[in-house]
Amino acid sequence: MTAQEVRLCGLLLQEHFGDVVEKVGTHLIRRGVLTLRALAHETKLPLDLVKKSLCVLMQHGMCAFGAGRRGPAGPVEYHIICEHILHMNRYPRYIYTAKSLYGDTGELIVEEILQRGQMTMSSTVKTVADRLTHNMPGFWLSI
Repeated sequence: MTAQEVRLCGLLLQEHFGDVVEKVGTHLIRRGVLTLRALAHETKLPLDLVKKSLCVLMQHGMCAFGAGRRGPAGPVEYHIICEHILHMNRYPRYIYTAKSLYGDTGELIVEEILQRGQMTMSSTVKTVADRLTHNMPGFWLSI
């Protein structure tokens, strides 16, 4: 991964998730695979913040974990998926395409999933329905 890609990933993470997630994500990009304790130690962040940052990254499919070098009995190791971070540049295109193909409802569904990461279908539908009724009071009458 080039230095420019690492910098772009860091800037995208910072813009979308804030400084702490950016620091954890960038460190994982530079170092590769790390355990939770090693990541907390090397970033000099509290363990709780590192856990929350990893949860955010996993929620959005930008981080994965697996058995460590010692096998299933050892500590879990985390790694970042840089391609998924770089796909954040395409989010506006995804939203535009959904709106073009499926209208306002499709746009809101895609926007909600991109903003919150993995969601259940029921929570997505509920959130989008709430947004539609609050933003467009006469929407349901026109269907």
